[in-house]
Amino acid sequence: MIDLSRGLLKGFYLAEWFVLAEDGSLRSPDRVYRIEPLLMQLLVFLCSRARQVVTKQDLLDIVWCRLVSDETIKASIHQLRRALGDDPRRPRFIETLPKRGYRLMVNPVLAMSASRSTDAVSAQYLVERGRAALGGQPNRASLKQAELYFEQAVRVSPENAEALAELGRTYVLMSSMGVGTGSALLPLARRLAIRAIELDPKLAESRLPLAVAHFVLDHDFESAERQFREGIRLNSKDSLTHRWYARFLSFQNRHEEAVTEARRALEVDPLMLAARRELPKILAVAGRYDEALKETHRLAEIVPDMPELHFGLTLFYHLIKLEREVFTSFVAYLQSLNVAPPVLAEADRAFALGGVHGLFSFWVGVLENEAKPGPRNQWHLIILYALVGNKDRCFEIMEAAFIERSPSLLWLAASPLFEKLRPDARYSDFLTRLGLKEPNTKQQSAVREVSSSRYTILQ
Repeated sequence: MIDLSRGLLKGFYLAEWFVLAEDGSLRSPDRVYRIEPLLMQLLVFLCSRARQVVTKQDLLDIVWCRLVSDETIKASIHQLRRALGDDPRRPRFIETLPKRGYRLMVNPVLAMSASRSTDAVSAQYLVERGRAALGGQPNRASLKQAELYFEQAVRVSPENAEALAELGRTYVLMSSMGVGTGSALLPLARRLAIRAIELDPKLAESRLPLAVAHFVLDHDFESAERQFREGIRLNSKDSLTHRWYARFLSFQNRHEEAVTEARRALEVDPLMLAARRELPKILAVAGRYDEALKETHRLAEIVPDMPELHFGLTLFYHLIKLEREVFTSFVAYLQSLNVAPPVLAEADRAFALGGVHGLFSFWVGVLENEAKPGPRNQWHLIILYALVGNKDRCFEIMEAAFIERSPSLLWLAASPLFEKLRPDARYSDFLTRLGLKEPNTKQQSAVREVSSSRYTILQ
């Protein structure tokens, strides 16, 4: 038998792995393996002699306690390397010393408590799975999956600051994408962020949920900006914080700063589809239409069937008054939603009879007839009613969105889609309630006219 007096059986860390001999498990943030008892015995013995040369005779005497062939020892070492993800040509864990034996290259670190350490590693594994679920372009399914992972991580390890912060960030994304309301999700995100900061003040990821809660729930833009800046100071490569900071700046008509932040979000993570999708929106609101169109085309090459991309193009072409392109983009939007052929035919008739106004009015009717339109369609209704000029219904839906603390409402001050609302006294009242200032419409119009005049026909 192996002398386990060093306490290795109670659990120990080996680089990224947590090893628990009693159940034969090897756990890393993204993998879990269980190995047979003899392999675990071999690993524990090598760890008990870390950085020392262990001969084949040592292994025969202490691990096997009987005579076995060299091939058996080699095969067991190979299996152990495979479980650890070790490369014999460039070993990180087990080094082969020809004609001498083997040497473990990493010092094991004893765990204070096996159960506590197991919980910590399990929580970290769940956190990484949650982050993976949010990779690319988050949608309803991926957000709900991430929520499950992060919630379980918090249950397993209630003082895991990363799990708390990531769950808060997920609630922020859910509120912005209509998977729940801001009034329900953002207070939870705030509490999670505050607790995460208490546990780890240097954790950058906890700053985003707190910043969003400040400006969406409290309309406290000064406190929100402090949290954004602190998050970026702590981690300048956090694409999500850059994206939300870009929105925050855009809401206040600080367009040049907003474009800079949106570009930084893409620079720090060029493969992140969400960052690539955010940039053209920020550019369009800034009146930089040529650049917005170019970035949209790049996104379309990667994900040609994204509904929001085609809906955004529909609105973009409406701003620059290209009716035929509005219709083409809207049909692509409907096709990306997999609507039935009769709906496409009705859209065609609506456009033929009433142009863009008829097309938008048709889609408003479809959305209004849905039993549960949800926050995302609610926002689409606000935009479309503003464009077709039905102000009363538009403000009615805006009131419901305000009660639900929809983050999307904060685009009201910056987006040119709401220019028809601006002469109405209810518009300025709404901006005041949101903590926003009325835009300089003359300056915005001048920027957009220059951009539109440079616009060239699609290639």
